[in-house]
Amino acid sequence: MSKKKSRIHLARANVVGVIHTPAGFQQARRADLSAVEVRADTLPRPPLPAELSDLPHPVILTVRCFDEGGARPLADATRLALYLELLPAAAAVDLETKSLPALREVATAAARADKPLILSHHDFNATPTLARLRTIAARARDEGADIVKIATKTETAADIARLLTLLDESPGPLAIMGMGTLGRAARLLFARAGSVLNYGWLDKPQVPGQWSAIEFRDLLARS
Repeated sequence: MSKKKSRIHLARANVVGVIHTPAGFQQARRADLSAVEVRADTLPRPPLPAELSDLPHPVILTVRCFDEGGARPLADATRLALYLELLPAAAAVDLETKSLPALREVATAAARADKPLILSHHDFNATPTLARLRTIAARARDEGADIVKIATKTETAADIARLLTLLDESPGPLAIMGMGTLGRAARLLFARAGSVLNYGWLDKPQVPGQWSAIEFRDLLARS
């Protein structure tokens, strides 16, 4: 792919390839994807800005701490420094909502650079009630999220139905995804229903219930 895509289109279902290993960079360069997420917290060494700039896709920059699903314990100061160093080469940044107080400078820098802020919430144990999901999404929007992202453990049809209801009534861009037993089925359904960011792995699986980005892209194209 010769020309880099510089923006994430928020009016469509984007397939996002997750780069969490060095080999993921190589796969991303060859893959036709809407965007990629670079997980700076899972790579064996922090990526260089040039490595993000060289990718042919818009880059979502994510640096999670361990209790948010990150690969290793990282101090807030370390995460802040990584975000600020790599932000110029990114198209968007992803922060866990609960990390926002400690990393408010990242959100400010993203806004100053006119780059979308994704505020995320992960629940690795269950899908909250619809009332709780509404509260989570509303808080993220109140905090300045351009895109709200919610990932939960989906074990029943009722779990999926609650997330679909949240998507249907969302006043702005929303990304929802399932993990666990019904994760793969849920992710495909959510993408077809309008979830704006839909993540798949590059190189090797990262979390239960996740498609390969290439397979996911092809399935959506045929649907």
